[in-house]
Amino acid sequence: PPKVRSLPTPDKLSEQRLQRTVLTAAFPGKMAIRPMQEVLGEAFGQSRSIGWISELLSEAGECAGQVLAQVDTSPLGPAIVLRDETFFQNQPLLLVVEPVSASILFAQVLPDRQADTWGLALLMTQDQGVTLAGVVEDMASMYDKSLVQAELDLAVQKDVWHLEREGKQVKQDLERMALRATRKVAQLEKQLLKQWDDTLFAEHYIPTVAKENRLYEQHDQFSCWLEHLCDALEVVDWRSGEIRDRAINEWLLVETLTAMAEIDHPRVQKWVKSLRRHQKQLFTYLDWLAASLQPYEAELALYLDTPEERNQFMRRVARCWRLGQGVINGHKGLRSLLELAQQDLEALLASAPQFSPLANLLIELLDAAARTSSMIENINGLLKQFLHNRRAFRNSETLQNYLNLFTLWHNMRVFARGKRQGMSPYQRAGIDVGTDDWLSLIGYPEAA
Repeated sequence: PPKVRSLPTPDKLSEQRLQRTVLTAAFPGKMAIRPMQEVLGEAFGQSRSIGWISELLSEAGECAGQVLAQVDTSPLGPAIVLRDETFFQNQPLLLVVEPVSASILFAQVLPDRQADTWGLALLMTQDQGVTLAGVVEDMASMYDKSLVQAELDLAVQKDVWHLEREGKQVKQDLERMALRATRKVAQLEKQLLKQWDDTLFAEHYIPTVAKENRLYEQHDQFSCWLEHLCDALEVVDWRSGEIRDRAINEWLLVETLTAMAEIDHPRVQKWVKSLRRHQKQLFTYLDWLAASLQPYEAELALYLDTPEERNQFMRRVARCWRLGQGVINGHKGLRSLLELAQQDLEALLASAPQFSPLANLLIELLDAAARTSSMIENINGLLKQFLHNRRAFRNSETLQNYLNLFTLWHNMRVFARGKRQGMSPYQRAGIDVGTDDWLSLIGYPEAA
């Protein structure tokens, strides 16, 4: 007969282990409270009320908030940060993230997301030690005002991912309008085939065909120039590996916007107007990258004598990086090009191993060229998965406690894969909190 495992008796089962199990079921388990009750019963033969579990999560969240308030973020030095907000039950949650380490530097439940609130959030972020060198954000109007109100003179990069996504939406809208016009033409042709009508032909059919042709022409023009716009926002040219120059990208953007402005469609005109309003803040990432490349190129000059040799090396590495980013983002057609580029680079590094650290350093610099808020969008998406299982909180304080737990757990969790594999955000940032066990840090150590 199968061996039956006996459950630990209450005197053998420590309260610490129950508490750690509940907190682990919450983070990273994403469990709601009722499933936690089932787990405690099945695993340990223990019963705990909803109130007991809720109180444990709230108390742990308060402790996590106290720990987070004492964390010294100065090891990050001058940092470019991302900022964004998400919502839960109409309550704004404001987040500030350092993208290289993926550390959440600020996460608060606040009554609104107005300019003065955001200004205070940035000042509170700095109060913990980090020096803000720049910020990446979307096109929300309150962001610019918040810097003025906080008296912060920061370089600003507007998120190009949102911009490109909106451009694709405009393209899709134009296509739908053209297809609707095609259906209208087909309906009129069907009517005319049944019974010819000179008035219907002259006053409705001909104008509708003209509108259809105009819409398809506008769609094709916009589609072509949208590709040029996306090209103008690149960090590295995937064809040559050239690291982009701000002057060239700005020239291409100006030419693109000028051409788009000539497309006589209100949807396009509105989008171009929005782009021009933020035009000066679309290439800050190239300034940041150029500054970080200066010491890198000086170090590279110790190994390669001529500018041509240095440019060729940097292009080979940068092209691998760019093709890799394309494959990660779903462009499967670039996979074969990536394999060839990687083989070429691996052959170079095999013949000259001293260049491997320089290649890795350049990849790190390109990774750090912050031009999108994708990292904070990913964190927002992860947070929403946890919040979805909770459904509701008694008040903003209990929501803040839960957010504290999420923030501390995220900052101390070790990534299992990806370029941050094997390290937590705090470890990558050089922030030492004295332990790698986030539960021990908030007063729930492992049982002896």
